[in-house]
Amino acid sequence: MCLILDANCLAATFNPEDSRHADFLPVCNWIVKGKGKIVYGGSQIQKEYKACQKYLHMLMNLEKRNKIVLLCDAAVDREQKVLKDKKSHRDFDDSHLLAMVIVSGVRIVCTAESRAIPFLKDRNLYPAHIKKPKIYSKAKNVTLLIDSNIAKICRSCVEKK
Repeated sequence: MCLILDANCLAATFNPEDSRHADFLPVCNWIVKGKGKIVYGGSQIQKEYKACQKYLHMLMNLEKRNKIVLLCDAAVDREQKVLKDKKSHRDFDDSHLLAMVIVSGVRIVCTAESRAIPFLKDRNLYPAHIKKPKIYSKAKNVTLLIDSNIAKICRSCVEKK
């Protein structure tokens, strides 16, 4: 299973001291101990991840362990521009998350940004061949962390094991 991990969830996922860690511990375990992988790419998420200096080392270690799938930054940036042109709304500031879904086909977005959820669920923002993602935002969403939610971009890596 692979997912897009919004920068606003890095602390909740990887820091046991974070007040939201219990909700995101299943994601942490799935990535660190299980089949999970983080998929990301594009200028915006790169910028957001870099702002979370404390977790860059963790991300680098995950990359060394083949737990990161990098998307083409240019492809994500192009798709993000299309989305911004398509939808003008003051709360639509997480278009990069949708762009990553469109470029990758990933089926799960892990986010704690409630303003992003209506846009992530808006079927009209996705091409017909892309399924809108499921949202992981708390521990009750643990049922999403299953093999059937593995996107094609991550399958070949999982099947080799």
